[in-house]
Amino acid sequence: MTDTWRPNATLQALRSRAQLLQQIRQWFASQNILEVETPQLSQGSTTDPHIESFIATPSNHASSQRYLRTSAEFHMKRLLASGSGDIYELGKVFRVDESGRYHNPEFTMLEWYRVGLTHQQLIDDVEHLLRSLHGGNNGEFPGLTRITYRELWQSVCDIDIAHASTTELKASLKRKGCDVPESIADDIDSLLDLGMSLVICHQLTADCYTCITDYPASQASLARIERHDDFAVACRFEFYYGSLELANGYHELTDATEQRQRFEADNKTRRERGLPAMAVDESLLAAMHAGLPDCAGVAIGVDRLLMILMPEVDHLQQLIAFNWERA
Repeated sequence: MTDTWRPNATLQALRSRAQLLQQIRQWFASQNILEVETPQLSQGSTTDPHIESFIATPSNHASSQRYLRTSAEFHMKRLLASGSGDIYELGKVFRVDESGRYHNPEFTMLEWYRVGLTHQQLIDDVEHLLRSLHGGNNGEFPGLTRITYRELWQSVCDIDIAHASTTELKASLKRKGCDVPESIADDIDSLLDLGMSLVICHQLTADCYTCITDYPASQASLARIERHDDFAVACRFEFYYGSLELANGYHELTDATEQRQRFEADNKTRRERGLPAMAVDESLLAAMHAGLPDCAGVAIGVDRLLMILMPEVDHLQQLIAFNWERA
């Protein structure tokens, strides 16, 4: 007789999960940041070529197609444009992906926005939250290293990405034992992504947080762009714990025209890769036209965060009541 009806997680793991969610909400209450709930089904979707959305179509209303959200970002920005002030959401998001040690297609995300803050100031926010969670878990904060994307590549691969050609970048990766597929050999951003996932992140300090800032402007997504001397950078940061990606944050782009152009560029990339173009979220663009306030936002994978706080756990599935296969 099969026992797949049983949960993946132990009762103790579920208690720890509940405690973490409580601690997170207590921290946001202490910062006077409003908790909100936004739709999990949306008329628009992400155009990001690296993220695939689940499509939900009611059987008797084919014209009512919706997308399961990959993030709460677009709806939260509509709230910000409506004058909500600082807000956060703690809830489920969905991404087409394989199940694995650090992945489940349905997972819990914490996302928040601070009006009037830059991404550099929001990094302090993230550190403050992480310190409170480690302290609340009767542990010491493991430390945080801050480094720019350019400095990191220089340190690990001895290459200046601000001026490197695809040929130089490919050679640098091959020297590190990284096999470069011919299909991406002439795409600078694909090479950078490959290097980050297979080379760079594995050189980050183990059992410690690393905050990487100032990504290339070509990887801005929904972030502003600014110029640092001879290098245009995205006002974006990511947090890692060891080699595990944990959080992604931006000083948010507020120009609706520029954002539309980026969405269109995403869909062009998707078509070139044989992927379907995705519906642009017109409601988000309308909110940005109405006036998205100067703000910074960040999203954190809660399941991965719980893995960090519970070192005895080595697989995401041990923290989810019912994973993808048992849902």
